[in-house]
Amino acid sequence: MAKNKKKGASSGFIVAAILVALMYILNTVLVWNIYTNNNTTNTQTSMANRAINSINGELSNLNTNTIGLAANLYDNPLEIVGDTERIYANIIGYEKMFESLDMPESVMKRYNYAKSIITTFKQKLDSLGTNQLQENDASVMNETLKQELYPLQVTAEQMLTATISIVNIETSKLARRNAIRAYVLMGLMALIAVLSELAIWIFARRSKKAKAELEERELRLAEVDAKLKNTRQKATDLAVTNVLTGMKNRYALDNDISERLESGRFQIAVFDMDNFRSINDTYGYDFGDEYLAAVAEKLKEEFGDVAEIYNITGNEFCFVFNKNISESQASGIAQNIQRVMSSPYEVLNLNVQLPCSGAVYHYLPGDCLNVNSLLVKLDTAMRNAKMNGGNMINNVMNM
Repeated sequence: MAKNKKKGASSGFIVAAILVALMYILNTVLVWNIYTNNNTTNTQTSMANRAINSINGELSNLNTNTIGLAANLYDNPLEIVGDTERIYANIIGYEKMFESLDMPESVMKRYNYAKSIITTFKQKLDSLGTNQLQENDASVMNETLKQELYPLQVTAEQMLTATISIVNIETSKLARRNAIRAYVLMGLMALIAVLSELAIWIFARRSKKAKAELEERELRLAEVDAKLKNTRQKATDLAVTNVLTGMKNRYALDNDISERLESGRFQIAVFDMDNFRSINDTYGYDFGDEYLAAVAEKLKEEFGDVAEIYNITGNEFCFVFNKNISESQASGIAQNIQRVMSSPYEVLNLNVQLPCSGAVYHYLPGDCLNVNSLLVKLDTAMRNAKMNGGNMINNVMNM
């Protein structure tokens, strides 16, 4: 009898072991599937963005050649015509690269529209003919450039930019679907784990003391795991957040814009208060901290919808304006930022007011190798403003 019980218990542990093995096998298969899908999605998105950005760049080169021909800037127009053919051949190559990707119908619809405009642009350029170029008929070129070629080039760039946006949207949708699949995986894992625990409990119930010890151990592990996860999350948040103001910090800025430096264009500005040290010297560091927190809260309230705001050092704030903000709009907003930061603030029943200086940068692709060099340019322009009396905004000149 005892032997049969022992055999039954052994069979129970074998069943439990099989369930656990199945759990890990299923976990491995599903995790690998999710990883493969994510990797494929990321690769497709990267190649799509690269192809579209390259087409945009070559299209700009094509437009530059057209402007040069219209302005009679080249001694031998026929060489530029040859260069134009080379550029268009590059565009076709990038189009083939994009078309080889498995893109959703919504993406291809916008892309095909942009492609048709590019084709029309080239046909219009070809319709000028090499005879007109040899005769330097600038008036014909100028008229065609203004009325036909330039609008087509602008429209094509807008459609290509819209294509990138749709690619990113579709990528986000795929990411959400993969997240749902991950939740399903965790549910299956939990179910199998429950079944495994149930089998162990059924066939090992005579060992109550061992079971109690096992449950206690699992509880401790769960508590440790929860504390570990909480600690990791706090560490991650602290790494990219300024504790005093609650804003993103210098490391977050580096993570957010590093990849945009090579091919992106955007508006960015930095500001800090002139002679802020006098606040700390006069009222103490605690008062200065309260002052900074009040300024930061006002900045988030006033400009959080037009820019991502970072508290990168001390009383220095960085504003990365939204993509739809133009250069002129950024300059206007910068004036408002200076006004808000220079306004009086009531801190611990005292009114405090300091002027501030800043710098605005209309960043173009490839201007800087990294975020450090970008901030050096901005900080240099801001220091020059302070050296000239402060309470002013300088513009960073593009190289």
